[in-house]
Amino acid sequence: MNPVSAITAFAPDKIRRAALLAAGAILPWFIGIANGYAQYGSIASFASYLMVVSFPQLPSRHCLPILGISALLFSLFASIGVFVTLGTVSFFIFALLAALAQGLGELKQGYFRLPIALSALAFFLSVGQVPASGPLFYSLYFSLGAVWGILLARLMLPVNQQTEVSISLQVSSLSLRFSAGMGIVSLVGSVLACLSGGSHPCWLPAAALRVMKPTRKQTIYRIKTRSIGTLAGAATGGLLLGLSPLPWLHAVIAGGMLFAMLLIGAKRYGGWSFCLTAIALAFNLTPDASAVSMALNRSQLTIVGMCLALLALLVLVRNSDSDDAPSKPKDTQIPD
Repeated sequence: MNPVSAITAFAPDKIRRAALLAAGAILPWFIGIANGYAQYGSIASFASYLMVVSFPQLPSRHCLPILGISALLFSLFASIGVFVTLGTVSFFIFALLAALAQGLGELKQGYFRLPIALSALAFFLSVGQVPASGPLFYSLYFSLGAVWGILLARLMLPVNQQTEVSISLQVSSLSLRFSAGMGIVSLVGSVLACLSGGSHPCWLPAAALRVMKPTRKQTIYRIKTRSIGTLAGAATGGLLLGLSPLPWLHAVIAGGMLFAMLLIGAKRYGGWSFCLTAIALAFNLTPDASAVSMALNRSQLTIVGMCLALLALLVLVRNSDSDDAPSKPKDTQIPD
């Protein structure tokens, strides 16, 4: 990172914005803790967190519709995830649809790419996370958190004055093979998740899908830049769950990591992936083992997921320089 970037990254205005966004996203959790409903507060904060990190910068046009559609996508995918049962036919169908939706967003690019990818993540991480009052309450509080996330994003995130490029989709070898690869990774990962233990077995396919890109070269680059951060984040997320008996401390540390994530910025892949994974996995309603055991479990799931993504390279096209490979403007702020 050059000196100018370093100064910009930690400018007072950026520090203040990151602190306010982190505090705002974790606020529902604190409200839930104060009223004896820590689980519901954490569900709402999970949705707010996803909304906040989906937009490093807001579009200058159609901002509210884009935020509203993104919140709807998050709520829809999370609701489907909490209502399906791991290992059922419906679970595999929706796992496939979530992966294909993520692939479509990856090919299309634009402001919906990251919200769609994180919606797929929300689906997988919501599977099995049924509170005592039932899945309907999970869906309700998640949706409320997403609406709160719209307000946070609209008031606090900077606006990108440049037009984000959206690519016209074409049926090609690249798109077909990438879609096939996403589908295979999701289905195979979901089968392996059914055979895995722990409270978040669906992190396995989610981890694999997080590093998938349309070509071999792009996917290898993403694995290189994100694997260590994702693995460390998975372990840290498991350790954070050991703080569940101390919900105030649990929420404070998660909020502090979100502050660090927003300050680091999406283009610093290793640190950003570490925080993204650790925070996402810290939202867990049913810690089922010791903190160390959960950290080891999530680390193992991450390693298997990365190996699955490596095997998927056999399906993807080789080069990233083909004419139909999607690309982004060099100055875009949306993470690869």
